Amino acid sequence: MRDDPAPATLAVVLCRVEGSINVGAACRAMKAMGISSLVLADCPGYDEITVRTHALQAWDVFESAERRSTLWEALDGFSLAAGFTRRVGQRRKENVALERFAAMLASRDGAPVALVFGNERDGLSDAELALCDEAVGIDTSVLFPSLNLSHAVQIACWEARKALRAGKPGTVSRMAAPRSSTRRAAKEIADALQAAGFYKLAGRPEAESFIRSVAARAALSESELERFSSLFLKLGALPASAP
Repeated sequence: MRDDPAPATLAVVLCRVEGSINVGAACRAMKAMGISSLVLADCPGYDEITVRTHALQAWDVFESAERRSTLWEALDGFSLAAGFTRRVGQRRKENVALERFAAMLASRDGAPVALVFGNERDGLSDAELALCDEAVGIDTSVLFPSLNLSHAVQIACWEARKALRAGKPGTVSRMAAPRSSTRRAAKEIADALQAAGFYKLAGRPEAESFIRSVAARAALSESELERFSSLFLKLGALPASAP
């Protein structure tokens, strides 16, 4: 059996997940696919006996899990965040098929990626999904499209692992900038666009989120991100044209 190429680059983030059984089963699903990094965002305390019972030999995944009070904090160290959802709507991101998303992972040169899953009952909220750079959908039957949380984690981790194993060995691409850098660049660009009168204040949050997501999905390096941002900063520094 050959080693997984880079399981340490992937992490599962559970946001507002309530059930101890679901968390234990998710840990088991992760470890079976070679993924051991778990982040719990805005999650309650869990019954550890129940988690251990359902995690089995993956109990160590739960033991080493990081806890964050908000999803914003939980995603800080990642270059890309993919929110898993089956819901669509005018104000929600367009869903990308899981297979397509997984195939893209091999080109990110080891940059850390978060696979984000929401609450068992209502999934990721619009605000939570807006913090993610991709909205990823798992193809299911219209007769019963809802998946159990741990099943969704299992399928997502399987597709990601399969794509990484199929990637060409030795392929080198640029290292994507961390989320802290894309957030900073998005804010600077939004500031410049606002100064140039590009949009009214009401449209700024959506524009800033869009810029951040585009930079993250494009896997811009630190130097590329700096050059990209400087173009807009120069625009914002230009004197306003006379009416």
